[in-house]
Amino acid sequence: MPTLWSQLNTIYPNVLSPDPERSINGTQLFDAVKGRLDGDYAETSIRQHFSEMSRDPTTSIAKLALRHGYYLRPTQDRETVEVAASSNAVTTAAIGTRGEQPEEKFRAIFIRLAERENRFPMHIEHTRASGRTAGINLWKFPDVVLLQWEVGELTDQGFKLDPNLLAVKTSLGEQPFSLSSVELKVELSASTFRENFFQCVSNSKWAHAAILAIAWRITDDTLIEELRRLGASFDVSIASYGLAPETLESFPKASDIRSMSDADFDSKIAPKIAINHINTAKQRASLDWEHLRDLRTLSPDFKSLFEWVARCLADKRAYAYDRFRTLLEITGQT
Repeated sequence: MPTLWSQLNTIYPNVLSPDPERSINGTQLFDAVKGRLDGDYAETSIRQHFSEMSRDPTTSIAKLALRHGYYLRPTQDRETVEVAASSNAVTTAAIGTRGEQPEEKFRAIFIRLAERENRFPMHIEHTRASGRTAGINLWKFPDVVLLQWEVGELTDQGFKLDPNLLAVKTSLGEQPFSLSSVELKVELSASTFRENFFQCVSNSKWAHAAILAIAWRITDDTLIEELRRLGASFDVSIASYGLAPETLESFPKASDIRSMSDADFDSKIAPKIAINHINTAKQRASLDWEHLRDLRTLSPDFKSLFEWVARCLADKRAYAYDRFRTLLEITGQT
């Protein structure tokens, strides 16, 4: 049976208008698709797919940037993203859809691992930035943002915020969370590592911490030492995930990695990963709010980032980003 993702992508053209002015909200979209699905899916899962798929520019659903509502993504937009993405592919082989690219597979793996460590990830989509096209924002926006709470603990019910510690930290003017800017690279080489490194530095000026994560294993000791030196000089944490190129290529597509059960991820993906922490950097004391104002005007994702943090603080709960988007769907706010 086709996955929920593929079924919805086929259904959207039959229920969504290509005119953004005739967009519909999440409740209306759920009512339109629920009778067309083959399989028994929870309403929250379906609504979560609306949000996640609208952030993937290769799907047939799009979301208004500054207002609530879903509409049919123009075909030419999807084709433009796929062509631009394939031009930046690491291998020269035909990649196919975006989710089959090594970059997207690695992003999915990184996000799964971050979730396990209670570092709450958010995918930043460069192509959603205002007035920009694919590839232009490589030096301005990170690939992933991590939200890490300083006032939480792991319980039998999952990761929970401590409301008392949150109140004390807030009253003392101390930050109860940190935000890390993450640049993901499939590979680094002696000829490209400086450009890749300073791209990470540029993308992370606003954040508490900068992270450069590399999928492939690095065996060049000179390159490792150069990365360690740069990381220490510019306060960038650097890690290689030790994957062989052919191993990463053999993994299932990104959407399948995201939807894997923990047991499948543990047996099929995790054993192939060997993380080497090349440099561990210290955090900055505060966020750069002037820089953030610029990012928030250009990217709806950065606007959503702080709506997410604000909702967590207001409810005193550490919501995963997808859970936050689902809450907005349920309450008709998106």
